[in-house]
This record gives sequence, C-alpha cells and structure tokens, in this order.
Amino acid sequence: MTVRDVNLKFNTTKGYIAVFGGAVFIVLFLSLILGLQEALPVGFLLLLFLMLGGGWLASRVARHIEGDLLIAFPKMYGDLFAHRPVQINYQLDLDGYLTAICYDGAFLYIIEKNRMVTLKWSDVRQWEWAIITPQKQITTGNTPGTAFQGFVNDSFANVAPTVKAIKNSGIRLTIKNLNHPQWFYNTGRKKDAEAVCRKWEEIFHQFDDGTLTIAR
Repeated sequence: MTVRDVNLKFNTTKGYIAVFGGAVFIVLFLSLILGLQEALPVGFLLLLFLMLGGGWLASRVARHIEGDLLIAFPKMYGDLFAHRPVQINYQLDLDGYLTAICYDGAFLYIIEKNRMVTLKWSDVRQWEWAIITPQKQITTGNTPGTAFQGFVNDSFANVAPTVKAIKNSGIRLTIKNLNHPQWFYNTGRKKDAEAVCRKWEEIFHQFDDGTLTIAR
C-alpha cells in the first residue's frame, strides 16, 4: 500500500469572481436605468439563482478560464497508475477536487481530496456504498403569494441537506492504515450513481472469487 499527494483540485475562484461580479454589475446597471427600488426584485432573484446554481455556473466559467481538469485527467494516467486502467470512474466533487476509483489489472486506486492510495486487495478491510436521499422541506400555500414565499423558504432550507447527501453518496473503503484508514469515492447523486456503485460492488466480488486478478 502506498499513499501519495497529488494535485488534482479544480480552482473555481476566478469563476466565482466572474459570476458574482456579473451579478453585481447587472444590479448596479438596472439601478441606474430603473432606480434602486425597481432593481431590488431583480437582485433578489439573482441572489436566489446564485444560491441554487451559482456553483454550477462558476464551475462552467472557470473551465473556460482555467481549462477542464476532467479532460486533462486521462493524460495523467501514466504518471498515476502502474498500468493502463481496466475500469475507472472519476468526477469532480462539490469542493472542486477530482475524485476517482480505478482498477488497472493489478492494483486498486482511490483518489480523494488531493491524496491517492494504491491498494492490494488484502489492504482492504471492508467496503460499502450508499446513495443518500436528502430530506426535503415542502411548503404549500392557498394563494400565489404564500405559495411563492413557501417555495423561496423551501429552496433555502433544502440546500444544506441536499449538499450533505451529495457529499456522502459513494463508495467507502476501510483499509489497513493508521493515518488514513478510510477512503471515499464520491459518486454524488447523478443518474448513474447507483449503477456505478453496483459495478464496483461486482468488481469487488470478482476480486474475492478470483475472477479478476489483483495483487494480494
């Protein structure tokens, strides 16, 4: 087993600066044209949009500025893995780190938060996976005004449990390491998240029964 540091974090700082700077510019421009009172509702809607989708938009903008780490990652296989990957899944987590799980015909690899572990199957004590369903607050109203207010309140209230569910959905391995005994591949809650988890469950079963070869 080996643990090493890697530099695989996607920097979204410039994207956030561009997105929030653009939002401020829009509000200031409308304030000059329409007046502050007329611009405030637009500012509120922009704030709501940034709360719900600002991270996604900042990420898209940053990819145009900095380049796409997901496209660059396959070019790094030779430096990271002993052999060409046989099975691999990777994506960016919500914090902008590349998270990956890989089998190259000899070893199992997990990349998490700028660290990578190379594993023999005997290094793994146990594994599990879970796709978390967040609890959501839903408010109804008898009038359009109360219904809209409920929608706004629900939108803000549901952000934290949704983010927590996304961050905790994936494949978790417990290994024989005192300093880093737990490693996690974050699938998030994408449409294929369960299929990815079930694929790796079968891979692990095939490690156990010898169908797939892995260092022991």
